[in-house]
Amino acid sequence: MEKIEKIMEREIAWRIFAHEFNMSNLFVSEGDERAPNYIITPTGVKCNRLFIIGVVTEVENIGKDNNLWRARIADPTGVFTVYAGQYQPEAAIFLSELHVPAYVALVGKARKYEPEDGAVYLSVRPEEINASDEKQRDRWVLETVERTLERINIIEEALKSGLSGSELQEFLSKKVTNIALLNGVMLAIKHYKNLDKTIIDLKKTLAHAVDTVNSINTVNKINTVAFDSGIMKQLQKPEITREPDFPGKNKDEFKTHEQSFDKMRESPQDSAVSPGTNKPTTNEQNIGKMGIEYNIEDNIEDNIEDINETVEDLQISAKPDTNEAPPELEPKEILAAIIDELDTGKGTSFSKVLETAQKAGIDAQSVELSLKELMDEGRCYEPKLGVLRKV
Repeated sequence: MEKIEKIMEREIAWRIFAHEFNMSNLFVSEGDERAPNYIITPTGVKCNRLFIIGVVTEVENIGKDNNLWRARIADPTGVFTVYAGQYQPEAAIFLSELHVPAYVALVGKARKYEPEDGAVYLSVRPEEINASDEKQRDRWVLETVERTLERINIIEEALKSGLSGSELQEFLSKKVTNIALLNGVMLAIKHYKNLDKTIIDLKKTLAHAVDTVNSINTVNKINTVAFDSGIMKQLQKPEITREPDFPGKNKDEFKTHEQSFDKMRESPQDSAVSPGTNKPTTNEQNIGKMGIEYNIEDNIEDNIEDINETVEDLQISAKPDTNEAPPELEPKEILAAIIDELDTGKGTSFSKVLETAQKAGIDAQSVELSLKELMDEGRCYEPKLGVLRKV
């Protein structure tokens, strides 16, 4: 019985954006050398394990004598660095056979590396990694925004209280039921300087993350771009409209020993089975291997509406009023549409993208900046110098 209890004792796999994960610089260890090590993030995540869905934009075997695979997994806020070697054989094989770019879902251990120069590098060691898709990534983004905002609200209440020490802990214990999060928030408030400014920065990244999901959906709705000899003739402004309601509602629930974890929705429209059935698709089965259950319940439009209510203070509008004039497309979104049109399967040259963008009124500097943003968001990548491919 004691052995079974020890097996059941697993750390929470948190949903964290790459931006917050990479800016963390507080590391704690409890107990002896076998005890878990934690990375404490600015919003109080006491992170030993994390759950992410993103786009793999790069995979490389950096091992000399044996295989050691390094991958970059992008979300809308930044990039996770992932390492898989001889002690993660299944993950190493998965990465070695992966064709980038590719959507993946990963549960892994948070790790830090401190070389002699004093710098600290954070990475993730995969426990489970499986194929995913854009729909599941979008739902992960929206759910991670919600979870991050919940933690931000706790931090803000703690800062406004003016309390410290045991008084602050007593104050937070009435609001936070998760002991790990309560301890993490206490450590974060004590460690991170100018936390109020950090919170403002994090809110901006959350707004950007939601905007990215909406932007991807917007670009997918842009009318066909007419080309004449490779020159853009017309790029119509998109009109954002509500998609038809899908019957049913899908939620994937990632469970830990302490809680039924956050919900990740998958629409029946992407399923090979008819609406109303409970049979998961291949990607849903893959995620199920990591402890995420598949249930039919809701669609992404309802999820976006919930996000809108949650992030009103960020002035995010994921579902704009269609009676208003369609918004102007940002240069980044025009670039995304251009690459989408020019890349017919083998990529397109940077020079051709630049030429087309300039015909659409975008200067070279804006092209460079926009391409960097698209790459950071995992929406395009550069398989070799001077060649761009869509994800």
